[in-house]
Amino acid sequence: MNNLTLGDSNICGTFNKLPFIESYYNRKGILLKSYSWLVKNAIGIIVLVHGLSAHLRLQYLKLNVNVVNNDYATLIDADNYYIYEDSWIEEFNKNGYSVYGIDLQGHGESDGLDKLPLHINNFDDYVYDIIDYMRRINNSIVLEKSMQKSTSNKYTIENREELLPMYLVGLSMGGNIVLRTLEILGKSNEINSNLNIKGCISLAGMISVRMVGSIDSIKYKYFYLPVMKIFSRYFPTFRPGKKKFKFEKYPFVNDLLFYDKYRFKGRITNNLAREILVALDNLHNNIDDIPKNIPILFIHSINDCLCWYEGTVSFYNKLLIDNKELYTLEDMDHVISMEPGNENVLKKILEWISNLYVQ
Repeated sequence: MNNLTLGDSNICGTFNKLPFIESYYNRKGILLKSYSWLVKNAIGIIVLVHGLSAHLRLQYLKLNVNVVNNDYATLIDADNYYIYEDSWIEEFNKNGYSVYGIDLQGHGESDGLDKLPLHINNFDDYVYDIIDYMRRINNSIVLEKSMQKSTSNKYTIENREELLPMYLVGLSMGGNIVLRTLEILGKSNEINSNLNIKGCISLAGMISVRMVGSIDSIKYKYFYLPVMKIFSRYFPTFRPGKKKFKFEKYPFVNDLLFYDKYRFKGRITNNLAREILVALDNLHNNIDDIPKNIPILFIHSINDCLCWYEGTVSFYNKLLIDNKELYTLEDMDHVISMEPGNENVLKKILEWISNLYVQ
């Protein structure tokens, strides 16, 4: 079943202010919600991937609040919470890129495994949802071009000249997902045949988690991972812990998360907790599967309170590809698409992508 909701039927300049919203079933029968902000004659495609306990619009659109100071924000309108103007998505559109993304299963307006939020069977299910979504994007673009040329409705994505360059951008857990996507596609060689991925950006990526440390550490190997494997086996849907995490460097971010009505406020399940730990190990152990010809930009703050900066540095140093860059932030924390200075992060992303064209 595909349900398509048109955002704004009036074109503002060369792009829509409101997204096209589509509901579709993934390969395991879970209903996902996708969003796209399209540009006429786009020069490329940006695929955004959000982080844990968030959703697409929450992390990449501007929010309808008044940020009084770094300590708190007041709500203006909860029913019109997501604002296109002055958002990352608008800026991508202004620079000629169509923007696409989904609410990951169990997040936002997408269903979860067994209808549960923040619950999953295997972390790579997130990754395969992104891969399948990229195929859907390319299929729709080729079909549209085919119809514009008044050719047959039968089409194929084998002709890569029809495909726009695609760039993956992932924040936090989304940073892990986009890197893992490259690993899986690189291992299958599909990345060079029909997806046309030309760049990947990991923002405060979940490459290492500060609380558990390095995947080679004693506490990761002999405490966190084995304990969560036991808990998830016997209590897969139980949600451990009662104390809610709070951001301290920029406390107003906690208000932005609290005001959002599509964000699940509870904890993750034991199954998801286990899979996050396994995902860290998988990402590092399969680093050599990342294609050498896909440029990667890492943006990470040394003060990140959740995803360990030193772990990203270690991963970066081990990554043997043709084009890589680590851009270090000093005055930000973890949710770098929301915090003061986020406009500079966005500027760096756009400049980096633009420079790929002239290399």
